[in-house]
Amino acid sequence: MYPAIALAEQFSEVLGRNHLELLFIGSSYGLESRVLPEKGYNFKSIWIRGIQRGWRWQHLKVNLLAPFRIVTSLFQSIFYIKHFSPDFAIGTGGYSSGPPLYIADKMGIDLFLQEQNVYPGVTTRLLAKKAQKVYTAYQNTDGYIANTDNRGMPIRRSFKKIDKREALKYFDLKANKKTIFMFGGSQGSRALNQFLSENITKLTREFDCQFIWQTGRKNFSKYEEDFQDNENIYITPYIDHMDRAYSACDLVLSRAGALSLAELCEFGKPSILVPLPIAAANHQEKNARDLEEKGAAKVILEQHLTYSEFSEVLKPLFSNTKKLKKMGNEAHKLSNPRAAQEIVNDILKIEGIL
Repeated sequence: MYPAIALAEQFSEVLGRNHLELLFIGSSYGLESRVLPEKGYNFKSIWIRGIQRGWRWQHLKVNLLAPFRIVTSLFQSIFYIKHFSPDFAIGTGGYSSGPPLYIADKMGIDLFLQEQNVYPGVTTRLLAKKAQKVYTAYQNTDGYIANTDNRGMPIRRSFKKIDKREALKYFDLKANKKTIFMFGGSQGSRALNQFLSENITKLTREFDCQFIWQTGRKNFSKYEEDFQDNENIYITPYIDHMDRAYSACDLVLSRAGALSLAELCEFGKPSILVPLPIAAANHQEKNARDLEEKGAAKVILEQHLTYSEFSEVLKPLFSNTKKLKKMGNEAHKLSNPRAAQEIVNDILKIEGIL
């Protein structure tokens, strides 16, 4: 969703709102169904839903409905696209983009794809040959699909670096302590939350550090009472201003979702990454390893995430400011702040609009 918003903002900048009509199509179950209407975008939902990885009855029930959801979503896409009549269609990955992109292609509408992960998702792999271009965030993606153009990850225009002291004040934290920002994506991470709940007090004492801890909305009540009065911990269910959290911290502890990695690279932040082990095609570990190979991050697999392992990785970083800074610099080299601009300009040139 957020790379799509970044591209929408850039299209508005280049063409002007009077010469642009945008339609977002996404899942009624996804974050987009709440965020996009709130931001004033034209949004239509389809019934599609991701495959559930688990063996509980509710997971099986969702998966059994998958064929009916796909067919329904295809018919919904036909209706929306016929009515909107777009000049071209852009997919930014994820299961919800599959049906509308498939229908757009069948209608003879030019397709463009933007892939955020090193290993492309199913939708990108299936439609790459039909697209005019596949814009990638990682150079290594061209080893998996053809027709790629590496431009980096489109980042929202609203993301701005701010003064570190000002950012720390926002979180009511001290300027004289190292700050770790921990989050597990917008929904939170049960494993990362559990690890912190068991070790955060010991970590703040041993390393004289402080934490910004985004738990996710579902998990917040479980930890709020135990940690909200600790002056070294800012605990919250969700952070609307992620740029403030990036600006305030010295190190990021997170999963390895593509957007999160692009954002911390944009802010030049060193990171300790714990990839989600059940991510499709293990794409999070591939993302994380790419950063690690370039000296921008350290990777700890979830099954190895213990206090001793984490502190062994953290100690040399916090005891050597130059090493921490070098990791941040290597991360920043991987970002392209002009990614959205370059992608939009290229699309408009291909379409003969620029």
